[in-house]
Amino acid sequence: MRTFTIVFTLIVLLASCTSATAAPPDIGAVRDFGPNLTSSCPQPEGIAADPRGNIYVSSFTPAGTVCVIDRNGALVDTIALGSPLIGMLYAQNVGLYVIDFGNARLLLVDPATHASRVIATGLGGPNALARDAQGNVFVSDSFGGRIWKITPEGTTTVWKQDTLLTTAGFPPFGANGVAFDRNGSNLYVANTGDDRVLRIPVNADGSAGAVSVFANGIDGADGIAFDVRGNLYVCANQADEIAVIGPSGSRVATYRGTGSAALHFPASLVFRGRDLFIANLAFDHSFNPLPDSKVSVLTAPFPGAPLH
Repeated sequence: MRTFTIVFTLIVLLASCTSATAAPPDIGAVRDFGPNLTSSCPQPEGIAADPRGNIYVSSFTPAGTVCVIDRNGALVDTIALGSPLIGMLYAQNVGLYVIDFGNARLLLVDPATHASRVIATGLGGPNALARDAQGNVFVSDSFGGRIWKITPEGTTTVWKQDTLLTTAGFPPFGANGVAFDRNGSNLYVANTGDDRVLRIPVNADGSAGAVSVFANGIDGADGIAFDVRGNLYVCANQADEIAVIGPSGSRVATYRGTGSAALHFPASLVFRGRDLFIANLAFDHSFNPLPDSKVSVLTAPFPGAPLH
């Protein structure tokens, strides 16, 4: 009888474990993550993730605060930098790159000590950044129609300048979100005002090739990120949605939140495994502040591509 009881108990425990793990979040269902950030990081624009699962969010306000949210959604730290902040990227064993939009420069921040140092200045209208396998950082200049290249030693040059990186549209930001494809052979650039994503080949010598249009019809194309299948996730800040562009350049999916979980001016995104975290800049479509600064998250069909 005792043996039967033990076996029965094990069966019940196994069944409980199976049921507990058999219901992952619905694919593409947008939900809120972490606390409301109105008092700590209002108008969150940039977003980054570190290997421990922490999510970093930058505030596009004069206080210039970076909020740190742990993998469980708790606000665990704030880093005050004192200027409107925008794009971010975490590089392992290097630190947190932060674009100081107010002073047109790139900072490198140590999240543990809050110490920061200037990596590059005079970047015009710096917005978003990507990093290649050699440690070079590429920064989009939304007002100058340029992509800046900053070497690990801090040498700053114009990597590409082109009229396709400018805009006469609305919002009045040209080159914005940037991301390398998985093998680093192309740099993709969102053009917000033109509602499109551009592609720039990386030549064998590291120089930039000709700019071409990769995808159109993304209302307010902003932050971008690839998954491991080569699908490009794009924040459409004027449509309050995430557009997914397949490798051929055609839209293959659209994700939108509903009710209190709706997206509000999605500006930047970052993968952590299959979870895609989104910074909501919390403006209406005329750039008036909204009282719901937050991070959203959705579970994607495939994990994000590794960042260099």
